[in-house]
This record gives sequence, C-alpha cells and structure tokens, in this order.
Amino acid sequence: MSSEITVATEDDYPPFDFLENGQHVGYNQALLDLIAKEKSLKIKQEILPFQGILAGIASNKYTASNSAIGITAKRAEVVDFTMPITELTNFFLIRKGDTTIKSTKDFAGKTIAVQQGGITAAVLKSHAEPELEKMGLKVGNVKEYSAFAEAYQDLLNKRVDLVFNNIVALKRLVSEKPDLYEIGGQVGPKVYASWAVKKGNKAMLDVLNDGLAKVKASGEMKALQEKWLKVTFDLPDTPVIPPA
Repeated sequence: MSSEITVATEDDYPPFDFLENGQHVGYNQALLDLIAKEKSLKIKQEILPFQGILAGIASNKYTASNSAIGITAKRAEVVDFTMPITELTNFFLIRKGDTTIKSTKDFAGKTIAVQQGGITAAVLKSHAEPELEKMGLKVGNVKEYSAFAEAYQDLLNKRVDLVFNNIVALKRLVSEKPDLYEIGGQVGPKVYASWAVKKGNKAMLDVLNDGLAKVKASGEMKALQEKWLKVTFDLPDTPVIPPA
C-alpha cells in the first residue's frame, strides 16, 4: 500500500473541521496530523461538502475520510468504519427563551432543520417521526441544509423552529452565542462517529486503526478532545453499528 493517501474532509463543521485564518483546523485535523506522523503517511487532502464524502470513498476517488462520520447500519453497507473517535449523539437546538419546544411531542407542526445526507436526517426519520406518529402527530416541515451555519441563521430568522445536530457542535455554538441559542433534549439513541474507508479496504483500515489505538492509549486522543471538543469520551475500541 502506498504511503500517500487521499483524504476527503469537510471544512464547515466546527469544532471537528473548519477554517481558521485560511488554515484547515479542528479535532479531526489534529488527530489526522498525529496519525500521519505515527504511521509515516503523506496526506493529500481534498476539501468538499459532506454530501460527497461517502460516495467518493465508495468509488475509490478518496482513500479515506477523516470527517467525524456518524455510524449507521446503512452507511456500514458501503464503507468500513475505524474505531470511534468521538460520541455524536443528537440533540435539538432552539432559540433562546423559546418555551414552546420541550420534548418530541412539541415537534408536531414545527419546521425542523437537518443536514442533507447526514445522520440528523436519519435520526429524524428513524426516531422523531415514528414517536410523533404513535401520538397521532407529525412534523410540519423538514428543511435540509448542506452546512449547519445556514440552518443556525435560519433558526434566528424564524425560518425554522429547531435544528438537529450533535451535542459537541451544539455545545460549542451555545458557548459562543449563549444569548441566542439553547440546547433542548436528546433525539434518538447514543451515536458514535468514526473515520471511513472503502468497504473491504482492510489494509487501510488496519493502518488507521493501529494509529488511532496508539494515540488513544497514550492519552493524546483525550487531550485533543479536551482542546477541541471541550469534553472527553470513553469510547469503544470497535465501531458500534446500531440496528437499521
């Protein structure tokens, strides 16, 4: 296997991946830098919207992705996941002071923002909507976004009523803008996120897993979580694939 790999990454998903002073930074980038050094890998990085990452890996356009990809049974059919690098459980975000949305039943008739092709859209379909149906209720509208920044702005502008996203990203947002947003309750089950390689590419998967295992054992992974995510997780050593 070549020591040069092409890695697909998004750049609008803080604190995991984002641009700062023209440089691509974040938890995933810092972790990739450690793995590249540990395994003597030369990285060619391609920046693209999240929606193109999995298809690019499946078609061999990219060797791997170091974006934090939420593990689902459907995704596990087309890619292989590394050991988890973070927890990515979903919560809902509302405007500061909005007392009309406290639990799933309050989603009825509301407009919900999710990421196109992302795990938030899957959680809406697999958990929130079925829960509402059991109560004889349903969501008003669903708006899909390629990036969350626009969804957050639309929430402030009252174009949507709530936004689904993972707890890490939401905590960062609320810490930066506590007068504008607040976090509601959990939506769906606990979710883990991993990096991904093409289905069956065991050689690349083993390289990444070995590197991740070493930085996890050394404590460097938790140090990066503390720096970038402001929270640490006790993660399993193998991907946890939830039921379809």
